[in-house]
Amino acid sequence: MLLPELQRRFGTSLLGREAGIPVRSNGLSAVRRLQVYRNNMRINLTEALSAVYPVTRRLVGEEFFAAAGWSCIQAYPSHSGNIQDYGGAFPRFLASYGPASSLPYLSDVAALEWRRLETALAPPHRPLDVGALAKVPPQQQPGLHFRLQPTVRIFCSPHPVLSIWEYCQSAAPESDLDIDRPGECVLCARPVLDVRMRRLTPGEYSFLGHLGRGGTFEAACLKALETEPDFDVQQSFTALVQEEILTGFYH
Repeated sequence: MLLPELQRRFGTSLLGREAGIPVRSNGLSAVRRLQVYRNNMRINLTEALSAVYPVTRRLVGEEFFAAAGWSCIQAYPSHSGNIQDYGGAFPRFLASYGPASSLPYLSDVAALEWRRLETALAPPHRPLDVGALAKVPPQQQPGLHFRLQPTVRIFCSPHPVLSIWEYCQSAAPESDLDIDRPGECVLCARPVLDVRMRRLTPGEYSFLGHLGRGGTFEAACLKALETEPDFDVQQSFTALVQEEILTGFYH
């Protein structure tokens, strides 16, 4: 058997999809030796998921999370040697995972947790040069494009995902959480060292999303005002600069 084929069959066997891999017996049977590898892989990847998705785990409990994690590992095996890269498919997996169908918000909570990790691992940035921005002639300002902090992630859900995340930060919440509250749009960023998350109004979400996709300042303002007629452009822009969400600009 050629080495690539052996590696392929060994990998699929670890996921429980194929048997009959030629593993040399030496004290343990070939089946038992393969089980050792499989158990180690399962434990390590499940622990990786657990580290990334602590709120998701708390919402469903250890046993449910472990079962869902193993099913996800089998459906979406790792393709990277860096364990920090693993787990991005978990929210998508949960969205179609039958046993989680009674928790429609679960996959979106997981999606928020993954974006939080991406923000934590993103490269550092430099603040916006406010002095250079102030020198731009007024007639050129509507056509400016803005660069976002590389740590920025925005997410909008029909469920109160940030409220759920905040609720789960307390070991003993003082009151019950209303899952039926309106959906929330969330901004994840890392101005200094710690990841920060805050809610966005519909206008802010539209404004920031348009800038992030390369739209001009003028077009972003129009989109935001279409979404939220009372959107305060100056206040929101000032906040984004102060929070270091906007880090550069170009014509």
